Amino acid sequence: MVTRAFATLGVGDEYETIAERMIAVLDVLVDEGEPILSAYRPEQDGEWLIDIMFVDKDPEARARWLAEARNLLPELPPFEEDPVAERDWVAESQRQLHPIYAGRFMVFGSHDRAKMQPTQWRIEIDAGRAFGTAHHASTRGCLIALEALAKRRPLTTVADVGTGTGILAVAADRLGARAVMAGDIDPVSVEVARRNIAANRTHRPIPVVVKAGPFAIAETTIANILARPLIAMAHELALATGRTLILSGLRTAHVRPVKAAYLAQGFVVADQIIIEDWATLTLHRPLR
Repeated sequence: MVTRAFATLGVGDEYETIAERMIAVLDVLVDEGEPILSAYRPEQDGEWLIDIMFVDKDPEARARWLAEARNLLPELPPFEEDPVAERDWVAESQRQLHPIYAGRFMVFGSHDRAKMQPTQWRIEIDAGRAFGTAHHASTRGCLIALEALAKRRPLTTVADVGTGTGILAVAADRLGARAVMAGDIDPVSVEVARRNIAANRTHRPIPVVVKAGPFAIAETTIANILARPLIAMAHELALATGRTLILSGLRTAHVRPVKAAYLAQGFVVADQIIIEDWATLTLHRPLR
């Protein structure tokens, strides 16, 4: 059984920032991906909502979670609850998302295809059970960092570790990478990424494999995952990367230990992007 709890914030663009801040605060209560949090407005000029999707959580546990949320955010409007039928709620919430711009990239769902200009910087990412629509600050940070890197020097080989929807692999191809590879530990994400890569008509084939951690040697490696696995995989990622690492999925509070892990592997920090308390690091291996 899936139960939806939602709070209605208000009408107006200013509520987008408020909703994003609230989601960032409530994220500390998420345990292994549950419950599913989202913020959106069902209509272009409609009210902004905070949506919480509980899967198989008993009423008492759900009530405790909502009470903790209220303690963290006393200004939250009252939650309404609605038992709903089984559906792919990640996909349902993503269908409400509007186009996002990150650097030159325009990221959108197929429902907005007709509105988007025909340009090489379009990336169409449809709703699905995988991370990466550019609405999350870490994905936007990676897109901006990857574009900045491509402006400094041509991209050669690129590996996208923890690819999710495949958005960063598509972006690397758009930026002229000679060869792009992608992998994810989750077979569902791999299937989603393969579909998105095919839909975006990349210049070259992009193989996607089911694999945890680094899966190929590349000049540039992108890993948009979480701070803990980034630290745990520092040695492996360093061995698999010829020159540049782009790391994200970490809160600003976790930047220092992640940096330390990669400095110990001989990398230096070249750039740091902060968006909504999420950090993206670009690290280089010094040329000898």
